[in-house]
Amino acid sequence: MRTTNTVVALSLAALLGVASVAGAAPIIPNTGTGGGSTDPNWSILWHGVAADGPSFGFEANASIVTSTPSPPWQPNQSDNKWIGVDSDASISGASGDGSHRYEYAFTTNLSLASDTFVTGAIGYDNYFIGGFFDGSLNTATGVYTPGNQFLTPTGLLGPGNENKAGFCRDSDGFLPSSSFPTCTVDFGFLLPAGNHTLTFVIQGDGITDAFFLNQEGIQLHPVPEPATLSLLGLGLAGVAARRRAKKA
Repeated sequence: MRTTNTVVALSLAALLGVASVAGAAPIIPNTGTGGGSTDPNWSILWHGVAADGPSFGFEANASIVTSTPSPPWQPNQSDNKWIGVDSDASISGASGDGSHRYEYAFTTNLSLASDTFVTGAIGYDNYFIGGFFDGSLNTATGVYTPGNQFLTPTGLLGPGNENKAGFCRDSDGFLPSSSFPTCTVDFGFLLPAGNHTLTFVIQGDGITDAFFLNQEGIQLHPVPEPATLSLLGLGLAGVAARRRAKKA
């Protein structure tokens, strides 16, 4: 299983000039687009990870969440909305006690003609488990079997923040309340050419457990030639050396 360190990946993105590309058209749109009550681009699979989480299921088109806590959640926009199991992002009978009761896999598909650097930003409630490409969905049990991991909780949030929610709240959110209304966390990773499923896994207590992708959706940026990458590698090594010198 390969894991990409987010800090290094986003540093590389900055050197490549691809962390944000004005006017770039995303192949995968923001969550909550399409104009209906569901998202045609994202599925949701869920199952219990605790004895008191009996519900499981699968929706080929995840529901648009219309009842969003604001703050701490980033507000819905006309072209960007939260998605979950239903419009309330809640499972009937669940208790909002902040426990790890259910696991959710939010999945979309993409096809790449070449190795590509992928960037975006996500929000979530309550706990981030990981970002994966490929793997398998068991729609009969609600269980997602992970493929290759490209993002860990530590990689996304930094050491010590792994159990914080991906929204804006001083008590338990990764971002402070002053960040509202921009309540998402950046990510970036290298994805090889081919047909892939892309899955973000979260866990929650069954009440307002949802997922949000923005920054113009997921951007896809062709990887430079090997010689260019070598120069960029030397650049990163130089940056690291300067940081070590400052600490000395």
